[in-house]
Amino acid sequence: MSMADYQYITYKNVDGVAVVNFMETVSMFDGDKVRDVGNELLDLVDAKKYTKLLLNLSNARFVSSAMLAHLVKLLRRVQAEKGKVRLCCLRPVIMDAFKVSNFDKIFEIFVDEAAALKKF
Repeated sequence: MSMADYQYITYKNVDGVAVVNFMETVSMFDGDKVRDVGNELLDLVDAKKYTKLLLNLSNARFVSSAMLAHLVKLLRRVQAEKGKVRLCCLRPVIMDAFKVSNFDKIFEIFVDEAAALKKF
């Protein structure tokens, strides 16, 4: 897949880190779209060979449990390659969901892209 092939995400390379933005909020909770988003994220690792990903969730107003499962799958795939996945720009409601489900213990979460990029 080339960048133009991605329907739901955009990314830019910042010093070897794929900084990912989600194009629409629906992709974070609509069943079929969640699967497609997950596949696009995995493609960054499998085809593009990124082992450092920063997911900017500023466009996410809601994240389904299915999307969370895809994020964990992505994290495991990246960790298998000795890489890192970090999250940034979570809205308070999403941060609360991450805390309730203990996902804040699984993922490194930062307030903004700059703070997260410093830690790679």
